[in-house]
Amino acid sequence: MTYRPPDPGDSTDAAVGESSSVLYIPDDLIFKILARLPAKSVIRLRSVYKAWLAMTSTRRFVDAHLEFSKARPPTTLVLPREYHVGGERNGRKKTAFWIGLYKYNGGDVAELVHDELLPAGVAPWAPPLHCDGLILSYTRELDIMVCNPATKEFVSLPKGIERETIRETVGFGRDPSTNMFKVARYFFERKHGIDNTYSSRFEVLTLGTCNNPVWRRIAGPPHWIDVSVPGFHSRGFIYRGVEPRSHHKVLVSFSLADETFSEMPYPPGAPGVESYLCLLELEGELCAAFIAKPCEAAEIWTWDNTDLPAWKHRCTIPLPKETIRVNPSGRLRHPKLNFLGKDLQIIGDHKLYRYSIETGEIKKADVAIEELWYFHPEKKVYHACSRKEVVFHTVNYVESLVKIRGHNSSLTQRVVSVLARIFVRTWNLITNGWAEFGRYE
Repeated sequence: MTYRPPDPGDSTDAAVGESSSVLYIPDDLIFKILARLPAKSVIRLRSVYKAWLAMTSTRRFVDAHLEFSKARPPTTLVLPREYHVGGERNGRKKTAFWIGLYKYNGGDVAELVHDELLPAGVAPWAPPLHCDGLILSYTRELDIMVCNPATKEFVSLPKGIERETIRETVGFGRDPSTNMFKVARYFFERKHGIDNTYSSRFEVLTLGTCNNPVWRRIAGPPHWIDVSVPGFHSRGFIYRGVEPRSHHKVLVSFSLADETFSEMPYPPGAPGVESYLCLLELEGELCAAFIAKPCEAAEIWTWDNTDLPAWKHRCTIPLPKETIRVNPSGRLRHPKLNFLGKDLQIIGDHKLYRYSIETGEIKKADVAIEELWYFHPEKKVYHACSRKEVVFHTVNYVESLVKIRGHNSSLTQRVVSVLARIFVRTWNLITNGWAEFGRYE
């Protein structure tokens, strides 16, 4: 039995004659089937039948597809940011101008899901942020870029209201009241006419509202934000740590719905100023991880947001010495912590460990990050990158069909996008032949 879309021109007799070999599948069933497919398959099937293109482009389908994607095993996205030419560390490190996003599920190969040419390169000091399939990252020139690796959509955000800034940081999340994505930017700007004097400022940009979104300045947080702690999004709120020198042992939450700030208490008994704070999420709950000097262990606390919200101590995790680095100044550099499912990933000095919350077992990953294989865009082959060649970011990732610009992209943008794709495919056909041309299909 095969599926054939009904043709209005078919006669009744012809339809009856073919009833034994042709099966008509209801749209609701097709919707459920397509929503369970990987994003790459859905994008390919859009060119098969116009009705499928219309169905899979609706907000209802995109949301349903996202929910099924979240139900799959979690994935880590690897974003290279610097290369050491020839494996040498003596010379200046080369910025990764050709940016690749690699999906890692274990094994010895990382799948290239999207690549982009960025003249400014990726900022090494700002880890990427993820929300529902969209990745936000800084460039070295403090430009902010947002991309969807699954759909290949890539957008550079406009400049902020004030660019004479220092110590800039952003948060990224989805407003549950409008279903729109928002970028919250916190920074210090120089006061006009006064040298070495800065004031803290806060701006918000909403994606998908128009073709040219703008930053809106709003009232800032009640305390100075610690820009060294990345903003963490959970359930419509962006959580931040407070500048340690302010001596306020609180966390700050920013509501994406009403765009207001509120304070949260520190976990009782948590380390104070002489510790590093990491904000995480475990099974939908907000977590705060504190790494006290000299970085020997991490205390994990979870926020119980019930009728009487309170912090609960979850566990204390020993940190492998191999993940702790010492800067030339002698300052310890703590590892990056990230929950992937029920396992805590400990990433530091190009080594990856996993700690099981259920069993309390900690072990080094069978394949370390530096042993992965990466796709070389010039040679068009996979090759091994050792720790002497590449430095990278990692972030949790769930693929989706979410659009960055919304559903109202201008005709000019669509034409430019189509022409760019035609040029790339034609050039690839000329230089590499039909075999390479098929890789883009």
